[in-house]
Amino acid sequence: MSNSNKRNKMEDTVHHLTSRIAHRVYFLKDDERNDLLEIVRRAAEFCGLTLLGWCVMTNHFHLLVYLPERVEVDEAEVLRRYGLLKGKAALGDAERSFAEWRKAGENGERRIAKWLASQRRRMYDVGSFMKIVKQWFTEEYNRRNGHSGTLWESAYHDRIVPNGIREISECLGYIHLNPIRAAVADTFDGYAWSSYAAFRRGDDVALDGMRFIYGDECDVGEIRERHEGLLACLLEKEKLRRATEIVRRRQAGYDVPADPLTTEAYLQQAAVRLEEVRQEALRLREARLSSGMNLLRNSDLEREVVAVLTLNPSADALELSKSLSVSVSSVYKLLGTMVKKGTIVRAERGTGWRVV
Repeated sequence: MSNSNKRNKMEDTVHHLTSRIAHRVYFLKDDERNDLLEIVRRAAEFCGLTLLGWCVMTNHFHLLVYLPERVEVDEAEVLRRYGLLKGKAALGDAERSFAEWRKAGENGERRIAKWLASQRRRMYDVGSFMKIVKQWFTEEYNRRNGHSGTLWESAYHDRIVPNGIREISECLGYIHLNPIRAAVADTFDGYAWSSYAAFRRGDDVALDGMRFIYGDECDVGEIRERHEGLLACLLEKEKLRRATEIVRRRQAGYDVPADPLTTEAYLQQAAVRLEEVRQEALRLREARLSSGMNLLRNSDLEREVVAVLTLNPSADALELSKSLSVSVSSVYKLLGTMVKKGTIVRAERGTGWRVV
């Protein structure tokens, strides 16, 4: 099956997975990030997931994975995957146990069937994949560093990415820009623990992930050109977003230092844009008052929501309800519609919304 056909199967899903170190401390050194990536690769192979992309920072990681429809896995394949996950010694132990159990006849076959079922339950499941990754890495980290207890925040974040080239590639672009946003790299391929740097080094897994997204018919040069064009576009949006946040907070009276990704030109552009948004918000409000209507058309309401959230990204449903003069339940319905359209997304840490 071609990659484009895989993307179009409704049973299959693409997941953007993130997890953070507890208390958001910066624990992961170079070797530990390498170890984490090795565990991720092995766990993905065992679970039957396709690893599309990644970025491992010093206090969190991002993974983009393709979860295919579950298929029946026979004994030989279960053992092969188990060996990839656990290593040759563990595989040898399992094979010797099978040989001994089979000597016991029917009871032994039941033991084998039970063992195989326990392994199959962990396959084609994102939760099991993340459990393997986080638990295994925690055990290895604790052993090396004399640490005890949990290493990660209790939950991981799982966002299902719409099954389209644009949506998946933009999600991967967001992942690949993490090092630049964090000011630990100044080029798209300048961070060793990013799948884009691995792709540029010729890593087979990273290359397969990029071909999954852009198509088998694309050669490496075309994939690079298309993805770097996307990254450049997303980076421009990020620079303007940061400039807008700086201008918005300074206008609110906060002392906000400059950001290394922004320049005076971006700040001026952001100030002009915010003023345009304010004027549009005022126009919509005046139009509503002059017409005597309690509700505007949905399209106008959406525009006003965008205006309010641009000026105040942390606005909650109650604040939006007051600004729009509509019920809170109507606000929730409107926000749900806008999320489905991709107009807004939840802001990081779940506080407010972000205009896309």
